[in-house]
Amino acid sequence: MGETKRRRDEYAEATRNAIVEAGRELFSQNGYAKTSLDDIADHARVTKGAIYHHFANKQAVFEAVLAEIDQHFTQRVEREIEAEATGWEALSTALNAYLDASLETAFCEMALKEGPIALGWQRWRQAQRHVTDHFTEMVKRRCTDEFVRNMPSELLMNSIIGALHEMALAVSNSSNKQQARKEASALIGELVESLRAPRSTRPE
Repeated sequence: MGETKRRRDEYAEATRNAIVEAGRELFSQNGYAKTSLDDIADHARVTKGAIYHHFANKQAVFEAVLAEIDQHFTQRVEREIEAEATGWEALSTALNAYLDASLETAFCEMALKEGPIALGWQRWRQAQRHVTDHFTEMVKRRCTDEFVRNMPSELLMNSIIGALHEMALAVSNSSNKQQARKEASALIGELVESLRAPRSTRPE
């Protein structure tokens, strides 16, 4: 009985993973509106009923795909900032990782472009909230003393990420993405540097 349940659970997990992977590819290639559950079922080689066993509707599939993409992104950022010596370097690395992600098709199409269309602005903002929380927590943990004193870290990061999001969209829509990426990185550096406390007041 236990072995049968284990195999059933493994099959269910494999089916769900296939659905999410099919959704990621089709939503990225064709957009949310032009992708149907029938398309996803065909691409995943499962029945439409199998999709409904795991997801209530197409929007739920999209949310699962977006959650997976965001999770991979935040995990990558965590790995990249581990080697940084200071909070400032860690923050700079994290912000640049976001710009790098804007050059990747899946992240660009799902997180930046299709999300508001598929989920609506408010729901998309809620789904993306953990990304902002991730950056905010990093500021609280590693960068507080390096920034302007009495500047609320949540407000600070919301402002920076708002600007970062617009820059990432501009990079993804540019005819010369690499040049736009370079310019955006320089601008982000200047923006955040302007918020740092004067050198004379920073801890040594």
